[in-house]
Order: sequence, then structure tokens, then C-alpha cells
Amino acid sequence: MSKYVLSSFLAASIMAALSLPAFAGNDSGTVNFAGKVVADTCEINVDGSGTTSSTVTFPDTYASDFGTDGAVGTSKTFNIEVKKCDPLVAKLNLKFSGTTTDAAHKRLKNDLSGAGNATNVGIIVSNENGTKDDVVFDGSLPSTGTDVANDATGATASVFSYIAKVIQIGDSAPTAGRYSSSATFEVVYR
Repeated sequence: MSKYVLSSFLAASIMAALSLPAFAGNDSGTVNFAGKVVADTCEINVDGSGTTSSTVTFPDTYASDFGTDGAVGTSKTFNIEVKKCDPLVAKLNLKFSGTTTDAAHKRLKNDLSGAGNATNVGIIVSNENGTKDDVVFDGSLPSTGTDVANDATGATASVFSYIAKVIQIGDSAPTAGRYSSSATFEVVYR
């Protein structure tokens, strides 16, 4: 009897397995993947320095220039120019990373601490291209509203314009002293 049950079960299992494709219908599909590999040929010029890194130096600001969380003490514009990128790339953008003080990753932390250094200050950077959004320093891709066209000939630089602002962090007024923050960036091809 158990041979008969086993044989019946085996036959039913084989029939069920063979009929599965007939029931697949609209429950299946195809995923295609495509892209392109581009050359790492971009030339980068940060704020006219002729190099890939530079320091944006702010004018002096006074503790009395602040007052509340997020208040701006001083600001400075700067540009990042990118040129001679792969001619197959239509648009470019930049994504940033840095040590921040907030959950939204928009306020760069003052990296200096101890005697002689300012407290309760940080840096916020706003994009002056397109949407004018604040830069997010978490390595995420920026909105496409801030993309800049890539000159396929390489003759003209794609210019990313920003304004950096020294801001008060928290409710306590900033103290006098030095401050410094840094961020890294990466060219994004779109």
C-alpha cells in the first residue's frame, strides 16, 4: 500500500511541476540592465585654486552677528569648475560628504575644539545653481534640478556655484575663536 501511495504522490508532484509554467501568465517578466562606463578624465578647479581642493576663507564675524539657532554670521561664495569630462556624459553634478551636527546632514560641524576655538558654530552650504537647495553632506545624490550641462568638447567648464554661511548651532551664542570644517565631493555623471 505504501508503494502505491508513494507512486501516486510522485506522479502528482511531477504533473504539478510540469504545469507550473502554464500558470505563470502575467506573474513573470524580464529585467534588463544597461549603462555605460565613462573615463575618469574630469579636471577640477576649486574656487580658482587650480587644484581639486581649496580653503574658502570667511571674513571675520562677531558673536553679536548671531542670536538664534541657524542665524548667519557671515557668508562667502565659491565655485567648483569641472571640465574635460567624458563627452558621452550630458550632465554633471556633485555629491558631498562631511561630519555634520544635524539629522538632515546639512550643517557641517566645527572640527576645532578646545581653548582658542569657537563653539556653537557650523557651516551650511547652499547651491546657487537651479533649485538653490542646501547641500546635504551624506554622500547622497543631489536633486536633478541642480545638474549642470557638460561641454562635450571640454573647452568650457561646468560651473557649480555655492554660498557657504557660518551659522549658529543651537540656542547658545557662539564664543569667540577659530573654526574649521571640511567636506569631500565627488563628480556625478548623469
